[in-house]
Amino acid sequence: MASIATPAFPSTKETTNYARLCRLLMDVGSQALRDTFDAIHPPVGLHTVLGRHPEHAKLKSLRNKRILNATQWGKLYPTIPSSVSSAGFDITLLMVLLRNICKLVPPSTGWDSLPHLADVSKQANIARLKYYRNTVYGHASQASVDDAAFNNYWQEISNAIVGLVGGGGYGAAISKLRNECMDPDTEEHYRQLLKQWKEDEDNIKEKLQDIEEKMRNDIDQVRSEVGNIHDKLESFMMARQEKTQHQANSFSDGFEPTGIIDNIRQLYKNREGWLAPFPWCEDFHFSFDDIYTRLKVIYRKKTRGTATDRVVTMSEIFNRHEECEKPRVVLIEGEPGMGKTTYCKKVVYDWATGKQATGNCFPNFVIVLLIKCRDVESGLWEAIEDQILPREVGEDERERFFDFIRHNQSNVLLILDGLDEVSEEKLAMFSEVIEGRVLPNCRVVATARHEAGVKVRKYCDTLLEVEGFTEEDVQSFIRKYFKDKPNLAKQLTKHIFADYNLYEISTNPLNAALLCLVYEDLKGVFPESRTKLYMEMVECVLRRYRTKQQLPENGEDLVDLYESQLKHLGSIALKGLLEDNLDFDEKELGKHKASDLPGFGFLSVQPGGSRLRPTRRYGFLHKTFQEFFAAFYLSCQLIKKEIDTNSIDKVISSRYELKEVLLFTFGMLAARCEETAANHMKIIATEGHLTLIRECVDECKKENKDIVEKLGSAVGACLQIEFLGFSGREIDETLVVFLSNFLKTNTIVTTCDLRNPLINVAAALAEGLKYNTSLTTLNLYGNKIGHDGAAALGECLKYNTSLTWLDLNTNEIGDDGAAALGEGLKYNTSLTTLNLYGNKIGDDGAAALGEGLKYNKSLTTLYLDRNKIGDDGAAALGECLKSNKSLTTLYLHFNKVGDDGAAAMVVAQECHPHLTILGIN
Repeated sequence: MASIATPAFPSTKETTNYARLCRLLMDVGSQALRDTFDAIHPPVGLHTVLGRHPEHAKLKSLRNKRILNATQWGKLYPTIPSSVSSAGFDITLLMVLLRNICKLVPPSTGWDSLPHLADVSKQANIARLKYYRNTVYGHASQASVDDAAFNNYWQEISNAIVGLVGGGGYGAAISKLRNECMDPDTEEHYRQLLKQWKEDEDNIKEKLQDIEEKMRNDIDQVRSEVGNIHDKLESFMMARQEKTQHQANSFSDGFEPTGIIDNIRQLYKNREGWLAPFPWCEDFHFSFDDIYTRLKVIYRKKTRGTATDRVVTMSEIFNRHEECEKPRVVLIEGEPGMGKTTYCKKVVYDWATGKQATGNCFPNFVIVLLIKCRDVESGLWEAIEDQILPREVGEDERERFFDFIRHNQSNVLLILDGLDEVSEEKLAMFSEVIEGRVLPNCRVVATARHEAGVKVRKYCDTLLEVEGFTEEDVQSFIRKYFKDKPNLAKQLTKHIFADYNLYEISTNPLNAALLCLVYEDLKGVFPESRTKLYMEMVECVLRRYRTKQQLPENGEDLVDLYESQLKHLGSIALKGLLEDNLDFDEKELGKHKASDLPGFGFLSVQPGGSRLRPTRRYGFLHKTFQEFFAAFYLSCQLIKKEIDTNSIDKVISSRYELKEVLLFTFGMLAARCEETAANHMKIIATEGHLTLIRECVDECKKENKDIVEKLGSAVGACLQIEFLGFSGREIDETLVVFLSNFLKTNTIVTTCDLRNPLINVAAALAEGLKYNTSLTTLNLYGNKIGHDGAAALGECLKYNTSLTWLDLNTNEIGDDGAAALGEGLKYNTSLTTLNLYGNKIGDDGAAALGEGLKYNKSLTTLYLDRNKIGDDGAAALGECLKSNKSLTTLYLHFNKVGDDGAAAMVVAQECHPHLTILGIN
């Protein structure tokens, strides 16, 4: 690192700003990176980590590429290995280690760009530190930063540091550093340190570019060679396929499976080659070639289930990777409706049509067996017969085909779709296949929601996750859906990307299809929540049913008209979910068996029926539909008080498995009965499920914004937590109203942290604080509350008796806002610390605050740095301090105080012996 140099720039406020940012990055930022590294690789065992494979191999590769220099290598591998310590690692080395041996997934925007605001992961905050390092260094030519830019950079860098390490005293260190004096030599020292860090990383980039250039040249040469052997390889693959097929067709007893296999292929072409998610909409079906959008599938580490950044194609799912040389079992997880089943259908359809036959990654299986787990009644072999084999296959031919599978397992791919849709008892049967106790040499692909996948994850060789649609995927899907109506596609896309709620819904492929369908049906009227979307879907189905039955349109509410049938369907749905049964016997329809219910289209019978079941069985189109109808039943019962509290308690106690039911239920209650929603929100609050509360409130507010006040009061009276924290986009008007009413009734929470919201939260919170008796700490950093917000808080201070620490840093409150706060201080008896840093307060505001201090007996610390206070303001403060007996610390750094103002403050300090810290320059 560079040594202290002779100052190259005159010391001004702007150059000090630049140097202070350099110091924040180099001192606090590097320590935050070091603490993050130590948390991942504790110092006690660091030498072991660095000595093992693959960490050592990775670092050796970086050394060979000269990414790591000799000094850094010596720090990593000292003569005495156990003496290695991150304390000696410079900031460049820490960055390299965090990115390469800490298993951190790069942010979606990459390591070198500013991450999305909503991404608060460790890796995102590391990337932010690097981004703002580059941004600050952009001022290096003049080595100066004006106040506005300084405040913005300081705030963003501080947030990244605190977000990276989670506090731990960093907030206090950052505040202290902001106000600490720096001499010119120190300023130059930190300017040089930042410069050295930037140059070190630029040097790494240059070396990487050289390596990439060499690789491109090598690749061009390889491509040329590959071109010469491509035809030979293609011929070899075709010959291999023919040989495999011949071997498969020449079973030892002369059995020829070709006919059965051809029939299975034809079945898949007819049955799986179409996307028809909604049987009640006969015109809603597409060929894969017309509508299929490649779903994003990513590797997840089995050990922790964390997602990596590697996207895999369909043909790569059985490729070797760092956790398994030769994968046999692949588990694909995903949220409801994300496309797990669609992925399976695409695999078998491509196999049936031969699209994968010449692929160089995906094995050329002779047989692919797609088993829909929810329709399996007994065992695997019975399921193959029931779901796949042609009806005319006799018993002898069937058994010989099964023997063929047993003796040719390496040529068989078994797909188990929907492990989450089976009971615990049936899951044990599928687990035997996954574990390798049944057909141990078959390749297996299984799909499940996360909660079911975790039960078999340890037996799987490769773990993948279907993430659903990206922005581009959503647009592509809509264009393909409306390929004959481009104007509709354009309008729908515009609506979706103008409304965050709609966009969030559309990232789920099933919901995206529903949006398109409902958009057509409602002629451009959009549901704002998932509950509304599915409710509109129900009405859409009922309208289509009545049209098909030639029933008149009489303007009635169709959900009310068919409530009896829908409630009965919901009772079946809830019973099935609680008992792990996702299909049911026809007799459970009871009196509705001969009614409209089976004909609505909400239920499906497995295509082709079943030879093994003596009676017809029904299932819901998708588990999400089952959850919706279960919620419909619950909400009706709760509103009419036809169900006891124990029943809803069962659902809440199964919140992980039945969370979707709860969200749908509260969405419906919010729309139909506020009181019932509030009463049952108390049950969740009593259990302390804050995350679930937030999700339920979010669903409720989309249905009924007026309900939020009641929910806030209900939760406040029952929730037993001490800390509430939200930031940025999490904070909207509805959440602020919720928190305001929460504070009115809560007596437990002590700290509330609401930094950098996109809206002004002060007025609503102040109303709640008037009644709150427990909150001691409130952080409103960067809220831009202005003088109106400050006025509301000033009025609140007259009544509140619990608040001791109020942070209003960077809030643009001005003189009028300071005057309002000063008025509040006259009556307040609890506040000890008030931070008014960077608030454009001038002499009049300072004088007004001073008037408040004359009467205040509790405030001990006041931050007034980075304001516009001059001599008159300082003199007014000094005069008022003569009457104050409580203030011990006053910061006035970086104001406009001259010699006269400083002299007045010195006199005030002499008259006020309790003022032990006076910061002024």
